Amino acid sequence: MTRRDRTTGLPGAQRGRRAAARAGESGGFSVQRLARFGIIGVAVTALLVVVALLAYNWYDSSIAQPGKTVLRVGEEEFSLSYYAARLPEFARAEGATSGLLLTDALLGKLEEEGLVLTAAAERGIVLSDDDVTAAIAVWLGVPLDTSRGSLFDSRYRDELRNSGLSDSHYREQTRAREAETRLRESLREEIGETGALLHLRVVTAATLEEAEALRARIDEGEDMGTIAQVDSLHEESRQNDGLWISPPALLEAALQDALAGAEEGALLDPVEAAGVFWVIRLETREAAGTYTDRDIAELTELRFEEAIEAARERVTIERDFTTDDANWAIEEAS
Repeated sequence: MTRRDRTTGLPGAQRGRRAAARAGESGGFSVQRLARFGIIGVAVTALLVVVALLAYNWYDSSIAQPGKTVLRVGEEEFSLSYYAARLPEFARAEGATSGLLLTDALLGKLEEEGLVLTAAAERGIVLSDDDVTAAIAVWLGVPLDTSRGSLFDSRYRDELRNSGLSDSHYREQTRAREAETRLRESLREEIGETGALLHLRVVTAATLEEAEALRARIDEGEDMGTIAQVDSLHEESRQNDGLWISPPALLEAALQDALAGAEEGALLDPVEAAGVFWVIRLETREAAGTYTDRDIAELTELRFEEAIEAARERVTIERDFTTDDANWAIEEAS
């Protein structure tokens, strides 16, 4: 036996070989275990990513997108969920069911409601929750009794079911409607029952040449009332010998300008307005004439439009309404 054989046969040498073998086995096991943990980690990470994406999609479609502010008019904000809730009724009223033109038109409608609320607030018209509830009762035609089982309670539940609106959305719509009603009432009170009136004798013609010919006949002494009955295109006055009484504010701008410095009895040169040519004689000015119901209604509408346009010029209007928002609203409304 050689010295090497004798040495390797010693117990210490054998223990060294066994330890080395175990170390090799342990190292192999560690690598396998790390590889297994790595695979599990990748799988868990992938699962977490999927869960996160699903959670984000749910949040975006159920909370974030519906709650998105798509329109801001001054301090008034309109969410996408409110927009979608209003879409079915608006589509029925407009005689349409879908389309981006319809969705844009509804955005314009809500913008006007925001301007109404703004103009009303500037006049001190701010509705409380109780005011809105009272307005709902009036709209439903029932006594204001909000107790459970009351006629109001029953009718209101039916109204919500039929309209498809939630309580908060219905109240928001009612707030805008009641604000408009009160704003119009305020303007109506400002107008009063009396005011400036112009008493005019008018004849209208399709062309300037025809109007000048009519003016020449009047200058030659022909009765203007008779001419109006036969030749005038102005239906409202021709049945009354051409006599037309109107508040100045309701006249076309060109007619207002022509009459601004005219004296009573003056016969004006032909004026083009509303697609025709006018020959006008100013009969009299009345500083405190009595308005007709029609005058009051038209003056109220004019003041209302002016109030809305004035509010539009003063406030900031911001739209954040995308094609995706429109498609989401259409899908929700269908």
